[in-house]
Amino acid sequence: MPHANRRQKTSTLDQAFRVVLKELREAKGWTQGDLSEASGYRQNFISNIETGRQTPRITVVFDLLETLGKRPDLFMRAVLKRIKTKPPVPRTRRQ
Repeated sequence: MPHANRRQKTSTLDQAFRVVLKELREAKGWTQGDLSEASGYRQNFISNIETGRQTPRITVVFDLLETLGKRPDLFMRAVLKRIKTKPPVPRTRRQ
C-alpha cells in the first residue's frame, strides 16, 4: 500500500489537473460538499470533475480556484510539475 504522503503519479494533463484540484481541496480540509457549498456548484459535479467523468469549462476552473483561494498560474504550474512538463517558452518574432 502506498504511503499516504507520497504524491500520486500522473501521466496525462487531465489526470494531473484532477489530482492537483483534489489535493488543494483536501489541503484546505474541505470535503467535496464543502467546496460545493462555497462555490455554488453541485457536489456530484465536483465529484465528476475529480474522477474524470466531466471536464469543466475554464470559467468553472477559475471559479473553483478562486473559491479555494489559489492563483490559476500557480495551479497550472503545479499541474505541469506533476507531469514533469515545462511550460512552453514564448516564441520571439523573427523579422
